[in-house]
Amino acid sequence: MAMEDILKALVDSRQQGSSAQGGDQMANLIGGLLGGGGQSQSGVQQTGGDLIGGIASLLGSVMGSGQQSQAQNTGTQQSSGGLSDMMGMLESVMGGGQSGTSANDPIMALLNPFVAPLAKKANIPPEIAIIVVSFVAHQLLAHHPSSGRDSTSFNLENMLQQIGSGSIDPNLLHNSGMVKEIAAKTGLDEATAEKSLNVAFSLVGKGAASMLNKGK
Repeated sequence: MAMEDILKALVDSRQQGSSAQGGDQMANLIGGLLGGGGQSQSGVQQTGGDLIGGIASLLGSVMGSGQQSQAQNTGTQQSSGGLSDMMGMLESVMGGGQSGTSANDPIMALLNPFVAPLAKKANIPPEIAIIVVSFVAHQLLAHHPSSGRDSTSFNLENMLQQIGSGSIDPNLLHNSGMVKEIAAKTGLDEATAEKSLNVAFSLVGKGAASMLNKGK
């Protein structure tokens, strides 16, 4: 299970126009992620209350946030909470959310494949690259209806089309405020922040952009 799978679930939910179905698909993926990603497929393919309860329990044990008490609840609200809590983990990696390395472990496994390529292509330290990658993943996933986050900084479909074309308009990155935000978070100058975001969006969003183009 990889970031590409999660972003494909994001694109799929938007193309189908069904937040409930998209939430179920996202819940399955988050369940696999928080379960360690290496568990058997049968463990990921649970349905209904068992799946949602399992996600709530896993989130509680990983984040220490008392989610166990909600393990018996069912429905879209719980799948939404799963993605929302995953967003909280990303915010932790960015330095703006909960502290504690235990909360970051599943997310780090998800993001690590992009860190070295970004660090090399953008000529930035790996510890800065992980912040940029987590920020980009956070920005993309904020467009899922169950994220509980603001998704108005840019148009997702427009961004993915640009990623698919191989060229992201610098104005999109600047006008959205993302360049200034990354510069502030990392201490990078704005030119390096722009380059880092461009590379990171291209790396992280490549699979989702391909799926969007095939759906047209």
